[in-house]
Amino acid sequence: MTSSETPRVGSISLEELTALNDEIASLVRAGVPLEHSLMHVAGDLPGRLGKIAARIAEQLQTGQPLDAVLGDPSLRIPPLYRAVIRAGLQAGRLPAALESVARSTRWLAECRRTVIGSLVYPLILFLLGWGFLVFFVLEIAPRLARSMEVFGAVGSGAMATLVRWGESAEYWGPAVPAVVLVFVAVWWFVSARANLVQPYSARLALGWVPWMGGILRCLRLATFTEVLATLVENEVPLPEALELAAATSGDRQTVEASGRLAEAIRRGEPVAAKPRWVGYRLPPLICWLLAAGEQRGTLLAALRHAADTYRRRAQRQAEIARLYVPVLATVLIGGTLVLIQAVLVFGSWASLLQALVGIALP
Repeated sequence: MTSSETPRVGSISLEELTALNDEIASLVRAGVPLEHSLMHVAGDLPGRLGKIAARIAEQLQTGQPLDAVLGDPSLRIPPLYRAVIRAGLQAGRLPAALESVARSTRWLAECRRTVIGSLVYPLILFLLGWGFLVFFVLEIAPRLARSMEVFGAVGSGAMATLVRWGESAEYWGPAVPAVVLVFVAVWWFVSARANLVQPYSARLALGWVPWMGGILRCLRLATFTEVLATLVENEVPLPEALELAAATSGDRQTVEASGRLAEAIRRGEPVAAKPRWVGYRLPPLICWLLAAGEQRGTLLAALRHAADTYRRRAQRQAEIARLYVPVLATVLIGGTLVLIQAVLVFGSWASLLQALVGIALP
């Protein structure tokens, strides 16, 4: 049965990709034939994950390489994961490449949990605040509008507008929280998919949260430099290593910049000749380390240092995000609700009292 005729196993989740990666990594480290051992392991894996493992084992038994098997569209394996596998096979260091993937997927899962934990309390606040707003428009606003109109209080026209809105509250009242809950449910489902490892999907799902964009960028660059270091360590030519490592970043700009840099090196231009590589738009740290490493013959150590640096940056920003994102979300949503309610309730009462005082004390 060809891949086009093979039924799809469904969209793989980030958790399933991590588990599959761990199983493949453990089997590769053990030195056992992957095509036979993975088939045995598949029987112990639950549901869809077992089907995916069995499908991979079946195709490996036909003699196809692992990176080609993972390219089967029916498996829905993210392109970035396949690029990491390809680079690991090229370097002869597949376990190291798989470990790099494992670190990145666990970081992404942790970022997702941070966002979920940050939004639970603000979401509850929003639902409670919205319920109070609907109650105010339906029950309190009509009484306040009549009183303010009788006494000529400032803001009686605005309160009358709220009363008119209340006539259609049976539609927009439940619709707004329903839309919000549907949006949260869709985000929760989409962000749990394995495609979260792709930079575009990660930015879309997590990049809008403060500090998350920086974390994702550091994780992407850490994977790039780790894979590049592995390739260099195993004596893969630097131009080819740059192109393979760039593919594991999943970032179009990094792929294009690395491709231009690789072509320049093939033309015989030394990296150290242009320390900043202004035209290549690679991160300054990587450009400087490539130039310094080539000059001093310490490229491998420089790349390892860069990977560690990016991992530490991601960790620091993750700690900041865990501390401050829940606070910011609560202050933003809770503060907005408090402000709206204060204007509606206390503002209207203050206007009414001011009108009464004006009548009592002419």
